[in-house]
Amino acid sequence: MTRPITLVPGDWIGPEICQVVQELFVAVDVDVAWDEHHRIDDAMMASARRTGVVLKARMAGERTVGELPPSVRLRKGLGLWGQVRYVRNLPGVPARFDSVDIGVVREISEDIYTGLEHETAPGVFEQVKLTTAEACERIARFAFLEARRWDRKRVHIVHKSNIMKMSDGLFLRTAQAVAAEYPDIACEEVIVDALCMRLVKDPSQFDVLLCGNLFGDIVADLVTGLAGGIATAGATNYGDDVVVFENPHGKAPELTGTGRANPVPMIIQGINLLHHIGEGDAARRLAQATMDTLGSGLKTADQGGDAGCVAVRDAVLGRL
Repeated sequence: MTRPITLVPGDWIGPEICQVVQELFVAVDVDVAWDEHHRIDDAMMASARRTGVVLKARMAGERTVGELPPSVRLRKGLGLWGQVRYVRNLPGVPARFDSVDIGVVREISEDIYTGLEHETAPGVFEQVKLTTAEACERIARFAFLEARRWDRKRVHIVHKSNIMKMSDGLFLRTAQAVAAEYPDIACEEVIVDALCMRLVKDPSQFDVLLCGNLFGDIVADLVTGLAGGIATAGATNYGDDVVVFENPHGKAPELTGTGRANPVPMIIQGINLLHHIGEGDAARRLAQATMDTLGSGLKTADQGGDAGCVAVRDAVLGRL
């Protein structure tokens, strides 16, 4: 049965790494009808709602006053509210620590990423931080359900309620109330700056991190860096009826068109997508071939080597 999937190949190295995923899907016998779009517009949104699944690379976006970046426009347009970045060490990828295995669950519908900012007087700007009980409860419940699905034993609620007593206080209290419904999962709270210090000392002490929008953005990149960088950087965004699998990195203009881009982050998101659409066997085969490739000594440009899309693709295909 042919499965329709919305594809947003993005800019810079995006089309190259997405092409690798498309070819690997063919190799694992998954029949996909790719509905390709190159802009975040009404047609792309309609496609995403129709297919329910999006594979997306990073897109260019000018830093224009009054205009949200493409990723935020996409989240708003599709009603996306939760993001997961599951970060773990990968075979053969050099990292600061060999003990990183952390799920970062991030609320992405509100906080200070709503775009509600204005100039109140010349040289004076205000940014509105929006926090609602409904969104806090939704993301907290999602985090504990994900922790249970991953067989994780502990969730840390990340906050700054010692300063933002009302907004982050609501986030903390709501998450703690939800945690009481999951007695099989330990729950602790941690102030975000203390979390960052503890992460860079010993990331193995953390399991699942539940974050608001801003803190989740920063913490997920920190954890990714501890595990070796962009190869572990995929993000999965959830709405009620749409899931977007994306590689949030990949600007790399110096690699565009050279064939030296690293397709592994997008391949991993492709594997996650396969699991999501019920192609578990294909996902497991592709995951094993990818991990074996990484463990074989093959190095991409970001790891100091010279392997790129073709070399990685061929190595994975050979192991399939």
